[in-house]
Amino acid sequence: MKKILYVTAVALLAACSSPRYTANFQKSDVNTGYHPVKMAVSERVEPSKIQPDQLVASTSKTIMPLAEVKKEVRISYLKMSKAEQKEVRQQLKKQIKTIVKIQKKEMSVNSTQAAGMDHDLKLAAIFGAVGVVGLLLGSAGQAFIIIGAIALLIGVVFFIKWLVRQ
Repeated sequence: MKKILYVTAVALLAACSSPRYTANFQKSDVNTGYHPVKMAVSERVEPSKIQPDQLVASTSKTIMPLAEVKKEVRISYLKMSKAEQKEVRQQLKKQIKTIVKIQKKEMSVNSTQAAGMDHDLKLAAIFGAVGVVGLLLGSAGQAFIIIGAIALLIGVVFFIKWLVRQ
């Protein structure tokens, strides 16, 4: 029985370590169509020269300071009718609520993240430990070898399941 168990374990390890599913990153001669744009040294913008107050989207090449943009938005808001202003405020409230909801969701901590180990990884560790102890106690009886082997296989299944999700 021990010979069959050892042969099965060796076959399982050999099957799992085969290069069948390994990545193959060979270079191909396929033209991707990507050609990087070469810029002259004088055209490049250094990050230290960019000022965050002036980062505003525009179709023109002129850079508007943030104060001017705020003034233009305020003027256009005041030109709207009361119904339009109310609609703008409602849309802004909806956008703010969705942004806050997304931020709260990102900031929340799952119980599995706080615990440190995933459920499948915990089960793999438990079954693996039971399997190893069962195999070590195999000299006491044939039943311990069978229980240990089954528990070890279940532990390997949970470990592979956890690895696939990572």
